[in-house]
Amino acid sequence: MSDKSIKKIPYGISDYERIAQQNYYYVDKTEYLEVIEKAGDYLFFIRPRRFGKTLLLSMMEVYYDVYYKDRFEEFFKGSWIYDNSTNERGKYLTLSFNFSEVEPAADRMEMSFLNHIQGRALAFLRKYPDYLIEDLEYFRHTIEESRSASDILATINNLCKASHRKLYVFIDEYDNFANTVLSTAGESTYQDLTHGEGFFRSFFKVLKGGASGSGAPITRLFISGVSPITIDDVTSGFNIGENISIEPQFNCLLGFTGNDVNRMIDYYRGAGILHFSSEYLLEMMNQWYGNYLFCEDARERLYNSDMVLYFLKHCFNKKKLPREMVDRNVRMDYDKLRHLIIVDKRGRKETNGNFSQLRKIIEEGEINERLIVGFPLAEMSEPEKFVSLLFYFGLLTIKDEKEGRILFEIPNQTIKSLYYDYIIRISNEVGLTTIHGGKLDALLQGMAFRGEWESFFKYLSENLRKSASLRDFIREEKVIQGFLLAWLGISDYFIVHSEKELNRGYTDIVLEPFLPRYPDMRYSYLLEIKFIKGKELKGKIEKEKLQKLKAEAEEQLKRYALDEKLHKIIGKTTLIKLAAIFSESELIDISRI
Repeated sequence: MSDKSIKKIPYGISDYERIAQQNYYYVDKTEYLEVIEKAGDYLFFIRPRRFGKTLLLSMMEVYYDVYYKDRFEEFFKGSWIYDNSTNERGKYLTLSFNFSEVEPAADRMEMSFLNHIQGRALAFLRKYPDYLIEDLEYFRHTIEESRSASDILATINNLCKASHRKLYVFIDEYDNFANTVLSTAGESTYQDLTHGEGFFRSFFKVLKGGASGSGAPITRLFISGVSPITIDDVTSGFNIGENISIEPQFNCLLGFTGNDVNRMIDYYRGAGILHFSSEYLLEMMNQWYGNYLFCEDARERLYNSDMVLYFLKHCFNKKKLPREMVDRNVRMDYDKLRHLIIVDKRGRKETNGNFSQLRKIIEEGEINERLIVGFPLAEMSEPEKFVSLLFYFGLLTIKDEKEGRILFEIPNQTIKSLYYDYIIRISNEVGLTTIHGGKLDALLQGMAFRGEWESFFKYLSENLRKSASLRDFIREEKVIQGFLLAWLGISDYFIVHSEKELNRGYTDIVLEPFLPRYPDMRYSYLLEIKFIKGKELKGKIEKEKLQKLKAEAEEQLKRYALDEKLHKIIGKTTLIKLAAIFSESELIDISRI
């Protein structure tokens, strides 16, 4: 296979027309077009960032747009839909918006939104002169002179109605700038935007009006985004149409299935540019980018498509994994969630109940809650709705059903690393700790390659001792374990496991060496944590308690160290067994067993 004939990886490419015309690899999602048509005319669909939403909408626009009707073979030959075309193909004028292009700064937001709507409306007129009534100049002038985005949409609605044309409206990233406003300008600005006579709410009123009544011009509507909060605020519940986000038939609409990834690996191995085994690559991608499930009644788990493309692209013609397993573009923007965790009380930053939820998820690796389909911002303080929001953001996924609720879990190693980073950032911001990520990384490197565990725990001990706030915060073993998981997981030297089953027991923390990325790593760790309440520390009683706990930890660590599965994952590294004894936030003893 010549270099020119090898399909390019479409990493960062969300334009279907470009992918079809410029020899990019495309994971075919056209079989869902018929399913989408049957689901309803007005649909709302949410998925985490970088799961392929924009590309899906781009593909749908090319398929349904009358403008591309005579180029069907050019764009779809070889796809599922080419041999299974529906009656709806090429029947619509399409009007598409992407709200991620709107400037979220409070003083420029309304004008930016107006400019985006105006630009898309004028492009619409230029695209369809042969399909609209002859007197387009009047409508062009009206749009150019309008100072209202909702009025511009109303003008397009009236034009399509007068021209007897059906309109398919696509809105991508519908909540992007509104969520940014919420996280940067605060709830008051967000409320002005989404309630009362705010320009954003007014736009959705016109959108709904264009899809209602006899002869409604908006015949089909597809809205995509990341969370359900904004749609509930701007519409008082999504009453424009149907939310299909957690319907089982749409579980695989976005993201890659295992078969998708396998076929892609086989293609590029056959082209001679991937030199790892298929099994090895699949195992790595599943560990770091897989395990997503978006409906409890579905069975097929998914990979984040953007992460897979990033990984494969960086593996081409190389004999080791990418320097960074987590694409920086995929990392959740810290400020996007900051406002959900931190409250500012008269100039003093404090954590709220959502921070405890984050800690609990890290400590236990899973959480059992109801999955809430939609809710406004005002109800975000309710724990189950915060957990549902983490699910929509892709920070949790469905593991199973339990006691009438959903058992959520952290999907993969990438998301774990985001949690660890987030806990440290929030703890530093509210004054719980003063832990520095760069310092931690250097100390973890010493643990991984030189067995220098004493320096790491000395640094933590000093920081714990200095923090009065953290002393008040830590009252039980699970809390200190959660913080330890975050501190130990801040870099990718180790795959951090909590409560891992080993030899008929559950060890507190396993630090598995990430050998595929660092093949020369020399050390791995088992860590058993014991906890003494402050009132139990009294002279002779303290010594007896310490000895008893150390003996208990030693027995457990020695038993865990005999597990065959453990020795498979640590390879030829030296296993260091550590017993750490805390009295609330103070590390009073740590010893190698």
